[in-house]
Amino acid sequence: MEEDGQETLLQRQDVRMGWMQAGITVFTFAAPSAVMAVPFAIGNAGFVGGMLLCLIITGASITGAKMLLHLKLLFPQCQTLGDLGLQVLGKPGQIWGNIIQLGNFCLFMPCALRFCGLALKGVGNGIPGFDECVDYYVFVVAFVCLVTTQVRDFRNAQIFTVLSFCCVIGMIVSMLYASFKYDNEHKIPASWFGNPEPEAGLRLIRFAGGCTIGAWAFIPAFLTVELSTCMGDPADFNKSLVLAGTLNVLTFCAGCLVVARWGYKVGEVIAATPAVEAWAQGVAINTVFNIFQLGGNFVSYMLDSVPLGRFCQRAWAPNFKDTWSAGDVGRYFTYTLPVFLFALSLSVFTPSINTLLDFTTALTTPWVSHVYPSVVYWTLKKRGAGNVPPAALKKSEKWMIAFVFVVGCICVIACAMKAVGFLVFEE
Repeated sequence: MEEDGQETLLQRQDVRMGWMQAGITVFTFAAPSAVMAVPFAIGNAGFVGGMLLCLIITGASITGAKMLLHLKLLFPQCQTLGDLGLQVLGKPGQIWGNIIQLGNFCLFMPCALRFCGLALKGVGNGIPGFDECVDYYVFVVAFVCLVTTQVRDFRNAQIFTVLSFCCVIGMIVSMLYASFKYDNEHKIPASWFGNPEPEAGLRLIRFAGGCTIGAWAFIPAFLTVELSTCMGDPADFNKSLVLAGTLNVLTFCAGCLVVARWGYKVGEVIAATPAVEAWAQGVAINTVFNIFQLGGNFVSYMLDSVPLGRFCQRAWAPNFKDTWSAGDVGRYFTYTLPVFLFALSLSVFTPSINTLLDFTTALTTPWVSHVYPSVVYWTLKKRGAGNVPPAALKKSEKWMIAFVFVVGCICVIACAMKAVGFLVFEE
């Protein structure tokens, strides 16, 4: 049985991911959660303001990922963000990279679990006897999510990312159908820039909320090193970034249509929009939407668990054989179990999963997407690293680094404002 397991592993390692599949993986990494919140971003930043934020943040995120890809091509032995940091910034760079990347994975997994539980609750009339307790639904989906840690490698997740992509499309179509079939009796038309909230402080916090969603809706830098490692030609990841970025912009365009129909004050999660009958328990379109949401967020949890589980295995058992034998399956299960229990505990005991998501975004997302890539790239050019000598920065490179770094800093401030502001202001 050990030999069969080793043979299967070798076959898996020979499979290489194409650029299109990598692009779909980048898009679906955050899209199942982001789709539900995109109308909120547009409603609170405005039609033009929201799309401008989307284009600016998406452009900066793609550029940041390209910087990391450049480093990955120079140091092909690197397999994680922390590995790149070690090469350029030394041990502090490795620690910094691991904290912001793996910290995000640790803190987003409870969110994905909760979203799965909420989606299951919204299917039909729910499970008899569970009443309104979302925790019961979380426990139902938790075991299935735990099993997905055995995926181990993004190449093994390709069929699931296609499934997730179909679910995202289904969610978008369901939202659009609901917005044109059902009216919002309390509709307040959205603005072109900003939002019509009468209180100035809350108006600013809501606008910052639009920036926050733009920041975590598209996060290619989190997967750049890992996915390019899985590709036959890592340089093709540039095409993947363009594909994923285009899909992200189209998603925000769909959000504009929803806001045009229902006004600016939609729910932070679209299904929480008040006074819209489409999202009532038992309504057909609500059930369809939640089925797609369940499938998409299930895959999001799996994609989060792949690099996190692999990091735990390398840290605790660097000589792990990594076969599909019963013994290795059991051992890998034990390596990933602590992270799962941490995610499950946070999902159940955190008072507000939206607050957890807000602070996770502020503390990790712009740092990985923008700040870290620009700092590492600038340091490489100025000081060199390993066998790579220092090189003079071209004017275009200076502008590129400045653009990504400044966007990242603004996103950090906006995300922090939204996270703290929504605790201060009562909706």
